[in-house]
Amino acid sequence: MNKFSIFYFFAIGLLFSCSNSISYFGRSYPPTETVDIYFREGDVKEQNEVMGKITVEVSAKKSSDKVQNQMMKQAKAKGADAIVFDEISTTMIGTTSKNAGGGVSGKRGFLGLSGSKTKYDKGQEIKCTVLKYSKNLATN
Repeated sequence: MNKFSIFYFFAIGLLFSCSNSISYFGRSYPPTETVDIYFREGDVKEQNEVMGKITVEVSAKKSSDKVQNQMMKQAKAKGADAIVFDEISTTMIGTTSKNAGGGVSGKRGFLGLSGSKTKYDKGQEIKCTVLKYSKNLATN
């Protein structure tokens, strides 16, 4: 397999990969085993503190169950007891791919063309508040 073929397969892989962006800002505690899910802050009956925020940006084609599980996994890793889904909005996400054009090599060097292309798709941005129950703060 030559260098161009390796580059070609790498570029195709980048083009078709689903981009996920997950970010967490806040405090961390020892990991938890379960995370309660809420969709309104008023439904949380336990005394709690807000320990942070999680934001995920994904393709609109991504399964909502997979996104929810990804957010729960992140919350468990940070030591959360519950998450409240605050906002789900539609966005535009861009994927930039670089490609290589044909070229000629010889005594005078390589002559070729290359460029990049950005493709925009519908995406989703999901935000949630991460909670730690007050009763579990005393044990940490």
